[in-house]
Amino acid sequence: MRSSRAAFAAAAVLCGLLTSCTIDDGSDKPNVPDPSSSSVAPPPQEPLTAPEVDAGYREILSEGPHRGVQQFGTIELPKGESWIKVNCISRAKPVDLEISLEGIGGFSLGCSGVEVEKNANQMNLTSARRLHFTVVTEDSVRWYVSIQVPESTGSGTDIPSR
Repeated sequence: MRSSRAAFAAAAVLCGLLTSCTIDDGSDKPNVPDPSSSSVAPPPQEPLTAPEVDAGYREILSEGPHRGVQQFGTIELPKGESWIKVNCISRAKPVDLEISLEGIGGFSLGCSGVEVEKNANQMNLTSARRLHFTVVTEDSVRWYVSIQVPESTGSGTDIPSR
């Protein structure tokens, strides 16, 4: 009698295991997750590098790679056109990166968790300015920054006072 109860219990467990593998449509195929709906971001397709210096321009500030918040002290921007270029990527989720130029403002840009973001922002100053330059973002963001001015611009020396 005991052996028939044990056999019945084993059959019940086996039946339970077999029916748990069926999906709602009644087929016996296992439920395989769709790989396209993965919440894990694929690795970046390109490495994080410094922004390129455009022909006819020179860098007055080039920094990176860095993570998180960095203060660069005072820099001198010449009168006229300047470009602030930033390349960044987040380790996971998209994160904002903020550039602050004390006295004239700043801007914010997004750093993707999937690919390197390359941003360029132009400024046109009516006179040369000495500005305190700061980058603010989370530690999960790696970034490079480059400030470029036309080669024909005066000395435009970088005056870091860190």
